Amino acid sequence: MRVLLLQAPVSIRSPHSKLSPPLGLAYVAQYLIDRGHSIELLDLNVTGFNPDRIKSRLKRMRPDLVGVSSHTETYPNALAIAEIVKEHDPAVAILFGGPHASILPQEVLAHPAVDYVAIGEGEQTAAELVQALEGGARRDALAAIAGLGYKADGEARINPAREPLDAADIGRPARQLLSIEFYEDAHNVLTSRGGCPYRCPFCSASQMWGGRRRMRPVEHIINEIRELVQDYGAERVFFVDDILTLNARWLDRLMDAIEDSGLAISWGCATRVDRVSPQMLHRMAQTGCTAIQFGIESGSQEVLDSVKGIRTEDALEAVRAAVAEGINVACSFMVPFPEDDEETLAQSFEFMREIQAAGGRLLISMTTPFPGTMYYDQADSLGVRILSDDWRMFDCKHVVMETRHLSAERIESLTEAMASNLGLSKTA
Repeated sequence: MRVLLLQAPVSIRSPHSKLSPPLGLAYVAQYLIDRGHSIELLDLNVTGFNPDRIKSRLKRMRPDLVGVSSHTETYPNALAIAEIVKEHDPAVAILFGGPHASILPQEVLAHPAVDYVAIGEGEQTAAELVQALEGGARRDALAAIAGLGYKADGEARINPAREPLDAADIGRPARQLLSIEFYEDAHNVLTSRGGCPYRCPFCSASQMWGGRRRMRPVEHIINEIRELVQDYGAERVFFVDDILTLNARWLDRLMDAIEDSGLAISWGCATRVDRVSPQMLHRMAQTGCTAIQFGIESGSQEVLDSVKGIRTEDALEAVRAAVAEGINVACSFMVPFPEDDEETLAQSFEFMREIQAAGGRLLISMTTPFPGTMYYDQADSLGVRILSDDWRMFDCKHVVMETRHLSAERIESLTEAMASNLGLSKTA
């Protein structure tokens, strides 16, 4: 079967998010290729959202199925893509995937241009859907596909959740279908599936994955890095897991394997400040770690106790220890949290100064009540007022929520003043 996979693009380009390969879609692509299907992949963040280019690709390829992946902020563009496909040929089946569709499948299926939704990991669901479509898309066949949402008798049907792939069965993403040279963070590697076991109220990862973290075999990761070096000239990789250092013993095995491989690469990662130690950071630097991002989120201990469960002194110690090892440190903060008032924001801004003085670079975003988070699901009880139903605004660069203590106007003014004093943009 011919399948065209499309990554829906952002509407507003900014320094807040670097252009990276759509690994999730590339994993689906390779899984289908391995099963004999003809696959093309188009990342519209690279090519730009040009309806004529999409129509030209549809005309040339004549796909039987079009898969569209999106996040919340790109969901409106995903719908526009679906409409273009249906206008070109109403018979082409359209499958939506990605975080937004996985969390709000009923809403997504309510759109007339969307036929199917893959909920959670998409490889097996997409492959079984293709098989069902080849057999005429009988209702009993569709009903048997775990993790699939579909339409029957004008109503959305959501099948039971799918058991995830075993970590050892996770293959490679189809990087050969991507124009790797156009990406800012080109050589990304995923070492695990299942996301983050923590349940931060501003994050939907735990709802999507249930905290079931599955570590890939270390030898598979090293082989993938070796391919990046040999086939794409990679000199640096970034491990895109939420918390690379969650399992210290596994991390030791990975670092042993990096040393033993003889690969001359540097690497970076993201993690929590309470999941590193000076000894761990020293070993990380010895094995090539040159960059790390810590999610600190707030400088008010009162707020951190309610949303993150870390201590400001631990954050400062982690930053200082990493900088001492020569590691480039970026620290992300969010504004505001439901518990924030002007006093806690002042504490947070002052702590950001300490982080800067310790050598950390600041990344500041606007707290966004994404679907699947506590801030979205329990907004009323938390005193949160969601200000927009335009998903394009859910990009962490716009104020889309205000709290019982702070109006949107006050959030804007305080954040702009803080950013100016710190010498950066409010969503740097």
